[in-house]
Amino acid sequence: MLEQKKITVKEAAKTIGVSASLIYSWCHERRLKHFRVGSKGRRGKILIDPGDLEAFMRQCLVEEHPLLRR
Repeated sequence: MLEQKKITVKEAAKTIGVSASLIYSWCHERRLKHFRVGSKGRRGKILIDPGDLEAFMRQCLVEEHPLLRR
């Protein structure tokens, strides 16, 4: 579980090319697995396992419908 270094919200956002506020929203909605270290609010910190971020992104993939392929 702790084999891989966890990344911050800003690092996760930069990795996948979205805003940090979108990452926070996904965490708040519990769509993206994350660790909350410390208390809620400004003193707490959200950390994300890169493997969980990758798995989440795979779930977001929208593939082309087979009938629409040329």
